[in-house]
Amino acid sequence: MTTVVPTSEEDPSLAIVRFTSQLAWVDAGPEAAELQVTRLCREAEESIVAGRWLDLATLMVTSADLVSSRISEKDLECTYTVICSLVKNVNSPEEVLEMVKVIASKVVQQPNDKASLRLEILFNLYNLLDHPNARFQVYMKALELAVSGKVTESIVPSFKKVDSFLKEWNIDIKDQRELFLAIANVLRENKSLAKESLQFVTRYLATFSNEDAQVLSEAKDEAVRAAIDFIKAPSIFQCDLLDMPAVAQLEKDPNSALVYQLLKIFITQRLDAYMEFQNANSGFLQTYGLVEEDCVAKMRLLSLVDLASDESGKIPYASIKNILQVNDEEVELWVVKAISAKLVDCKMDQMNQFVIVRQVLYALSFGLYKVARILILLSHFSRCVESEFGQTQWQSLRTKLAAWRDNVATQGIMASVPMDIVNDVFLRLPASTLVRCRVLSKPWFSLIDSSDFLASHLKRTLETEEHLMILLQSHRLLRTVYLDGPDKLSDVDHPLQTGNLTKVFGSVNGVIGLTNSPVVLALFNPSTRTIHRLPIEPIDFSERSITREYVFYGLGYDSVSDDYKVVRMVQSKHKGYEGYPLQMEGYPLQMEGYPVETKVFSLKSNSWKRIHLRFEPQIPFMFLYYHVLYRRGNGVLASNSLHWVLPGNPLALSKIIRFDLATDDLSVLSGPLELCHEVMNLGVLDGCLCLICHDYHNIRNGHVDVWILREYGGSWSKFITVPKPETVVSFKFVRPLIYSKDRSKILLEINSGTLMWFDLVDKSFETLQIKGYKGPSNAEILVSSLVLGCKGVSGRAPEKRMLQKGNKSWYAHLCSLVLGCRGDPREKEIMVKELLDHTETDSSFRV
Repeated sequence: MTTVVPTSEEDPSLAIVRFTSQLAWVDAGPEAAELQVTRLCREAEESIVAGRWLDLATLMVTSADLVSSRISEKDLECTYTVICSLVKNVNSPEEVLEMVKVIASKVVQQPNDKASLRLEILFNLYNLLDHPNARFQVYMKALELAVSGKVTESIVPSFKKVDSFLKEWNIDIKDQRELFLAIANVLRENKSLAKESLQFVTRYLATFSNEDAQVLSEAKDEAVRAAIDFIKAPSIFQCDLLDMPAVAQLEKDPNSALVYQLLKIFITQRLDAYMEFQNANSGFLQTYGLVEEDCVAKMRLLSLVDLASDESGKIPYASIKNILQVNDEEVELWVVKAISAKLVDCKMDQMNQFVIVRQVLYALSFGLYKVARILILLSHFSRCVESEFGQTQWQSLRTKLAAWRDNVATQGIMASVPMDIVNDVFLRLPASTLVRCRVLSKPWFSLIDSSDFLASHLKRTLETEEHLMILLQSHRLLRTVYLDGPDKLSDVDHPLQTGNLTKVFGSVNGVIGLTNSPVVLALFNPSTRTIHRLPIEPIDFSERSITREYVFYGLGYDSVSDDYKVVRMVQSKHKGYEGYPLQMEGYPLQMEGYPVETKVFSLKSNSWKRIHLRFEPQIPFMFLYYHVLYRRGNGVLASNSLHWVLPGNPLALSKIIRFDLATDDLSVLSGPLELCHEVMNLGVLDGCLCLICHDYHNIRNGHVDVWILREYGGSWSKFITVPKPETVVSFKFVRPLIYSKDRSKILLEINSGTLMWFDLVDKSFETLQIKGYKGPSNAEILVSSLVLGCKGVSGRAPEKRMLQKGNKSWYAHLCSLVLGCRGDPREKEIMVKELLDHTETDSSFRV
């Protein structure tokens, strides 16, 4: 059979219908076949003309399914390529979803016929789709086909991207549960992937954290299955099952109570408890396919680990013999097995009959990895792992810490901790803790200060979204609070903090931009308290042409050059002010006759440069009070670019300008045409640019529409409509900040003082309660990072060097600051004193 390649002007869809219908009716005889082929082609042609793409797809997949077993793989692939391409003709998301269901259902209907090709067809269909829910439906069908067609190896690699899929699809909890279970079923087909399968079952069970008893009962069978899988797996020694409500319900269920009891023994007790359970329930193991010898072997390893936690680094052979219930010859054998399983790192003193435990080699079970970190950080090393950590263990820890503290001082035990383990633990800690750990040893100091560790720590923090904070800026104060624990506000002290207002003009990768005058700017990391003052860059306009309301800032990270940049745009408030023609050199961007100066600071070079912009002349910057009405003149960072709104007026429409950090180009980004006359503001959510719009004349009773731009070159789509909460009088400002961890809610900042979770499903609101917080405050999401390092930066070293060299331009800097800006009086006083000290002794500064 040859591959179908249309060579005439006949529509490809019509050619496929003709090809498949001829094959389907070939056995009916020439006359009957011709009649049916003509009928089917006529129906297809009518559907094409009328734009009934769903009807056409249904007709085509029905014919293709009838002949799929009779044609070659190339012909089948070509047929479905044309069928799948029909989704690009449909505009309605609902119709796209219906078409996807029709096509995907037929593709998986015969899983034993060319299964690998059918899976590839589903992947091709997935890549053609833009609709997130449609993509999810195709992926679920692919999981179904992988199991039924026994081609699981082709889809397993995609499981590494599940978290990014969840962000893209934005599916609800019910769909997440379906996804996690389907993936677990695929992984169960391969015994070597038992650990990964248990991980996805655990994620499934974790979604039942706040459900009632009726909903929890839905997870009962999987909870039992997960418990048995953990007990049965010979190489899995850690899990977080016991503290999950879906598993805890088994304890009170008469049919599953023994499963829960056995799971608890494996996680929290020793071999003797297991043997007692087995003697009392002799037929239980066989019921669930458990092998007694395997269970005893696993319990011996776990008991050995637990035994080590109760000793001061030394375990007598006799203790191991008694606890593990083995003879003298088997003691060392089980120690070797524990080492091979990477449960403990130890050595055997055969002469004195002791096992000397050195290191922790696997994380805690029962959700206590944080406790493991406390153990390591407080004591600087740990002997072994514990499966349960309660009051008794805390008391034991207190006793051990006193002894370990002395050991660290006298024996240098800290240096014996392998650096790969230290590195792995440190990557999970917040930056503020790392700053303190940095001084505990020289190797730790070098590790934390290394650029590789800084990059790895930032990468992991951004991927896992751990240690996220909210930065709150009120009139006088900067404060932070952790998003997942909003019960403690922390004041942020910084060298720019004075009686004058310090403004935050951006946040990226844990660094914020600070300014208290147009020429006094700094980059500051609140987690490490490291500040980098930007060199003073004068404004070339005269003092009476400048006010704060005409200065716009932006802070961004340029991923192309791996550089942090600050953009400052200053607009003269005077039209064609004296001494400067409207088309002067260096000011090609006129914005309706009001000159604008644009300069960019690079952290890599620690210097400013002036940008000669080529701005589209039809886009005027006409509204001079943009900063006042829109609350911020701060650029919004998305897709390696900073964005500002140019508000409209009766003579011009609202526009969005985009400054590309990589190319230093300024361009216009069009918004949805129907919104051009509405009040607009910008935000960013999940790295995508958002446009927030509402009717200015109906702010008391109206709603806010949030539009999102998923990628440049694409189109804006309406993301959500936010109704006005009952507790809010009117919408003056609304901005999305971040998704909740389960992506079912979005944190909104409303009217510069209220933070509320907005439920995407039931459209309800829940105020984020922050202990000790009273608005109004502007909010920014802040990550915990080591960007800028922990070493600190001398505040005025570059300026002092300029003075020492007799640089005349320094005089211009100071004059610009003192005479041209309403800056911090203390800053002015210090800098004027430096100026006077040098001008008295250096004749080069005489004017």
